[in-house]
Amino acid sequence: MQDYFLKGLLGRASQRGLFSTSFINIRDFSNSKHRKVDDFPYSDHQGMILKVDVLARAISSIDQYAEYRLLYMCPKGPVLSQESINRYSQESKGLIIIPGYYEGIDERLFDLFTIERVSLGNFILSSGELPALVIAEAVLRQIPDVVGNPESVGEDSLLSGLLEYPQYSNPRNYQGLEVPEVLVNGNHKLIETWRRKASIKHTLFQKPSLLAQLEITDSDKKIIVHALEGDPL
Repeated sequence: MQDYFLKGLLGRASQRGLFSTSFINIRDFSNSKHRKVDDFPYSDHQGMILKVDVLARAISSIDQYAEYRLLYMCPKGPVLSQESINRYSQESKGLIIIPGYYEGIDERLFDLFTIERVSLGNFILSSGELPALVIAEAVLRQIPDVVGNPESVGEDSLLSGLLEYPQYSNPRNYQGLEVPEVLVNGNHKLIETWRRKASIKHTLFQKPSLLAQLEITDSDKKIIVHALEGDPL
């Protein structure tokens, strides 16, 4: 997992000291001869769960761990949203992310620590590493200067409250499919208007629930009506 933060945009941001990450090998906190970190659950020898004593020692080893927000990747938690990411990015100390393994973790860990469960959706993975990386990258993108152009972050889908407008590049014509003329005529006001219409239309037909959370202007209402009537952009 650590290599993920050493390449590309995140790697450059890390080298510039914009954020730091550290990883804990929970086997270092096992008291057993073979550094065992899991065991069968009581009353049911199906699958394995991570041991509470091992995880508790691992968390407690972090300096001032109580000042961090603790997250556990778990299907029992609410589905991750951009609102949650924004909230996590405001943590003054940072995040401690606990990836799950096997059948989960000993429930007593939630009695010992304040841990927030987080889910990526109703599907199954072999471990919580990928969901943990998803959260980490989404949060790190919100740190100033991690993404070179701050306007790019502000225009991301969902941050604006709408899905992003379609993007096009060269060639201008491919197999008879043309880039919309408005995007190549150099009129920035018309381009902004087109982008707004496209974002509203995509949101309306793909994620209409987002519109309910958005402050809709009279102009936006007209766009919605025309879209529902089948008018092109």
